[in-house]
Amino acid sequence: MSKILECSSKGDKRYSAFYARIKFYGKYDSIENHYQLAKRIGDFVPTTWRDVKGKKPTHIHINGKDYDLKYTIAFYELMWIKYLDLNPELVEYAKQFDDFHDMFKSKNAVVCQADVIRDYIKQGRDYLIEKHKDFIDLSNGEV
Repeated sequence: MSKILECSSKGDKRYSAFYARIKFYGKYDSIENHYQLAKRIGDFVPTTWRDVKGKKPTHIHINGKDYDLKYTIAFYELMWIKYLDLNPELVEYAKQFDDFHDMFKSKNAVVCQADVIRDYIKQGRDYLIEKHKDFIDLSNGEV
């Protein structure tokens, strides 16, 4: 029988984007807030994650710079890399699981915490870094 880690606020909260917190450009907040508040829909600047969650943005805005929508996944996954790098005990704990699940993942989801955690654990950190090398280069390694 497979051991599955529920990566959500209804499972192990340490693996939920609403609870996983990192410092990003001087602001300590949840990965979910960093991610949602970076989204832009035209000139609209969200003030809460609820303003844009589930809506299709036109671009993302990070540290005063606008980036093409195609970098949304890279941005999200790089925040998870940072979080997992800062919490090696969570990486070790997650290694005992065969798979990772997020009960709130919608069929239209662009990103999913369970997917990036699975990739980090099963494929390795370097796999994710290489996958997003173009965005890392574009942002001069600032993201």
